[in-house]
Amino acid sequence: MRNVYLGTSEFAAVVLQALADSAHRPQLVVTRPDAKRGRGQKLAPPPVAVLAEQLGIPFIQPENLHSEETLQAIADAEPEVLTTCAYGVLIKEPLLSDYEMINVHPSLLPRWRGAAPIERSIMAGDAETGVAIMHVTAGWDSGAVYALGREPIHPDDDYGTLAPRLEQLGARLLVEVLDTRPERVEQDESKVTYANKIGPRERALDPTQTPEQVQRTIRALRPHIGSRLPLPDGTFLGVIDARVDGPTRAPAGGLVRTDGLRLLLDCHGGALELTQVRPAGGKVMSAEDWLRGQRDEKLSNFRFDPALPDRSLEEILQTAQREWRDPEDEWQPHVCALAARGNAETLATMSELATSEDPELRELAAYVLGQLGTTTAALPAEQEAALRAMAEREDNPHVLSAIICAFGHLGAPAGQDWLLAQRAHADTYVREAVAFALGGRPGEETLQALVELSADADAKVRDWATFALGTLAETDSPTLRDALAARLEDPDEDTRMEAVHGLALRGDERAEAPARDLLEGRDTTDDGVWRRHLLAETAEKLDA
Repeated sequence: MRNVYLGTSEFAAVVLQALADSAHRPQLVVTRPDAKRGRGQKLAPPPVAVLAEQLGIPFIQPENLHSEETLQAIADAEPEVLTTCAYGVLIKEPLLSDYEMINVHPSLLPRWRGAAPIERSIMAGDAETGVAIMHVTAGWDSGAVYALGREPIHPDDDYGTLAPRLEQLGARLLVEVLDTRPERVEQDESKVTYANKIGPRERALDPTQTPEQVQRTIRALRPHIGSRLPLPDGTFLGVIDARVDGPTRAPAGGLVRTDGLRLLLDCHGGALELTQVRPAGGKVMSAEDWLRGQRDEKLSNFRFDPALPDRSLEEILQTAQREWRDPEDEWQPHVCALAARGNAETLATMSELATSEDPELRELAAYVLGQLGTTTAALPAEQEAALRAMAEREDNPHVLSAIICAFGHLGAPAGQDWLLAQRAHADTYVREAVAFALGGRPGEETLQALVELSADADAKVRDWATFALGTLAETDSPTLRDALAARLEDPDEDTRMEAVHGLALRGDERAEAPARDLLEGRDTTDDGVWRRHLLAETAEKLDA
């Protein structure tokens, strides 16, 4: 079949070779102009131009595919069909109407339409990918499909190992389609995903992702694009290979550290060991060798900016909303980034989000308003005003609890009068939040409210209030001690433990007998960290 072939890349060159070896040898090849390539940035022809010349097939390299001169050259070849693969230019009219155009696309369309389907399939952790032979239309890879070929993605696959298999599959499949001319099937638009071009930021390791995600990105960009670790001096360390390591010291991600001669990146929920690297302008080496030659410890032990300054507030907010809705996600780096920004723009955005019809998003807004600035409130008066405005119009108990906790993070005296008024609220979540928020605050009214809450009907409320009285209260009084003593026989063990601990800290003899009952013969291996701490400190006070 007479055809004109449009292609540019290494992938496209493999397809061209298959066409040349078949009954569908192109009468003309159209490819892109020479471009600068490699470290030396020397002008070089694209792979398809090199192969076309070797095969003795006429080829052109127009600056403008749709110029009259180019259209005439294609027409002069009298093609029955135009075939294309990775040409790199959006094809428009009149070519679309004048010819049947058949494209080789390396994905299982409609999944991964767009510029980087192989990379995106690896990055997403897909179990398989493949090649679609499709009809070219005005849409971006949206035409009907003649044939699909499938290819598994192996756990150790990178772009360099997967792409050659897809090249061979695509070349074989295109020739089959030209031989047999099967009916084409429209794509299911409900299953479309897009493989956007890989941008500079995606080359940089992203510790807000899980270690598995970061490792997949390293493989997806190897060896043609390359991943890199941004360093504090403004340079980049190329990352060639990595392995998931296990526990992390920074569960929300963002810590680069060494363990002997191991280079570790703490990601979202786990650590990644960077095993092979390439310094700027250097050669590939083991991370161990790089660390041996590293003189500046700040380049191998540092923390990423938690505010994620390279991202827009809009992007961070969108991701933070997804994190907030995920009940399995304990560590939320983009939520933390909103708080870490600590500026008026974020304050305004959260104040607007606080008026959402979605109570989950109002909870998120309250949380960030309480945390803005992280350890120290960035705009305390404005944060308190925004939370008070929320409190005046809110009736959802979960959102009220978030507002109360936010006041707690701001600390005294933020929201004090309103907090005290909520201590008798009908909802357990609200009373529990009040017990949390009042912890560590001074004043007789605060003490009285916590004493009341320590006798609440709900065990969680009693536990928090007893903790606030026993551990967080900065002053001592008979009223406080009597409230703790009243909980020594509480049916809830956590509440009893807090009461015993609080009295033991104050040297109150009423703690001795119940403390020894708690400690005697106890196997603490099944206890959590906080319980073990309480028991150890209680035992220490008894022995003093």
